[in-house]
Amino acid sequence: MNKKIVFWCSALFLILLSTSLLAQTEGTRGVVIQSVENMFSKPSSKVDVVSQALLGTTVKILKTEKDDQGKDWYFIETPDTYQGWIESRAVRLYQPGEKLYAASGQVMEVTSLMAFVYATPDVTKQKPLKMAPISTVLEVGQPEERWVPVTLPCGHKGFIQAGDGEIKQAPFKRPRLAPDQMVVQAKRFLGLPYLWGGTSPLGIDCSGFAQLIYRLSGVEILRDADIQFTSSGLIEIPKGQEKAGDLIFFGGKSITHVGMMISDHEFIHATTHDKPVVQISDLRDAYWQRIYQGCRRAPAEKKIEK
Repeated sequence: MNKKIVFWCSALFLILLSTSLLAQTEGTRGVVIQSVENMFSKPSSKVDVVSQALLGTTVKILKTEKDDQGKDWYFIETPDTYQGWIESRAVRLYQPGEKLYAASGQVMEVTSLMAFVYATPDVTKQKPLKMAPISTVLEVGQPEERWVPVTLPCGHKGFIQAGDGEIKQAPFKRPRLAPDQMVVQAKRFLGLPYLWGGTSPLGIDCSGFAQLIYRLSGVEILRDADIQFTSSGLIEIPKGQEKAGDLIFFGGKSITHVGMMISDHEFIHATTHDKPVVQISDLRDAYWQRIYQGCRRAPAEKKIEK
């Protein structure tokens, strides 16, 4: 009998301790340690994916919760103010006084669509430690001729090929690209798969694609197409005056789709229309004309706010 009492008291203590530790994480910050991690509408992997958080992203922990299986979840906010639930295993919490990952010092910004980090500087004898999607920023050591030593957000050391990115001094600001350069950047993604909620080359949705291309072009915009359409910093462009680099929006009663113009009549977008891939479509087609909602343009050197 005494053993049973001790057992249940111990179990209750562990539950209370776990709950207390979860509560203490609220209001803190963490860094994403997985290559690509889904964000959900509720603390469960059985509900809608709302977006994805990528390797090295610093996030705010707004709430914590356990699911019905005892798994810990964080309700996070990403730097673009997007919110969703993510499994706690995907985030390393910062220690008190710890500097934010890759926020200062020498870093590498990944410019390949997808780069691989290896345990040693050799591609033939091992599986990669981690994938690093384009725009990922990694802490690095002294670059060598072909390889660059990196420290991953989880603390593990590795190596990335020098050709996969650019060495920079953090914090840095991406240069504003001209429209023709934006088109070149966007066309690199042609044929990549469409994925609802996706934000990386492994799979990407329409607003995730628009946000990523604009980020690579030196302009920060928000995540969803309807928010991008109403963002106060974007300039409304009359129909018929669209040009390369503009965002073009579609829908019915609400905005449901976005693409980027690559000429005065063609646009590139991640879509399930025709094929579920990043593709080029003609704005003059009857289908797109019927659901056309408007065009927006980002001024140079402008960060888009809510």
